[in-house]
Amino acid sequence: MAICFTRRPTHPKLHACTPLIQRVPQMRRLVAARLRVCGLDGLVDPMALVTSELVTNALQHSRGESISLLLSCAATSARLIVKDGSAQRPVLQAPCDAAEGGRGLYLVSWTAAEYSGAWGFSDENTQTWCTLTAPRRVPSKDPRGPCLGTDQTRSFSDGTCMTSGLRKTEL
Repeated sequence: MAICFTRRPTHPKLHACTPLIQRVPQMRRLVAARLRVCGLDGLVDPMALVTSELVTNALQHSRGESISLLLSCAATSARLIVKDGSAQRPVLQAPCDAAEGGRGLYLVSWTAAEYSGAWGFSDENTQTWCTLTAPRRVPSKDPRGPCLGTDQTRSFSDGTCMTSGLRKTEL
C-alpha cells in the first residue's frame, strides 16, 4: 500500500489552514485496515504507534513538498517506510522527564525491539523505516480446544473453529 500527500492542499475546497496533523490519524487508520486485510491483526496496535510517530516526525521536521508512506506486508511481518524528502538525519533523543516531546523515535525503537523488528533510515536520510514481526499465536491450554468447547462452537485439530455453522475461521 502506498500513499502520498502534499504539504499544501491542492483541492480548491480545502483551506490552506487545514492542519496537516489530521493526516496522522488518517494514515494510522489506513495502515490498520491494510494490516487486518493481510491477516496481521497482532501488528495493528504497534504499527499504529509507529505510523503516528513517523508521520508526525515527517510533518514536524521536514520541509519537503510531499510525504509518502509505504506499507509492505509479508506472511508474518510488515514494513512501514515514511519518506519526507528531508536530508536531515533523524535523531534518537533521550528527553528529560519534564519534556513534552522528543520521544517519538525512542518509542519506534522500543516497539521494533519488542516485536522482533528493526528500524532505521536510508543513507540519504530521506526515508525512515520500521519492520515488525507478528507475535506468535499461543495455543490454547484449555482441554476443550481453542474455542473453549461451547455448545455452538466446534474445535478442529488444526487450531481452527466453527461457530454455529458459520465458516471455519482461524483463531
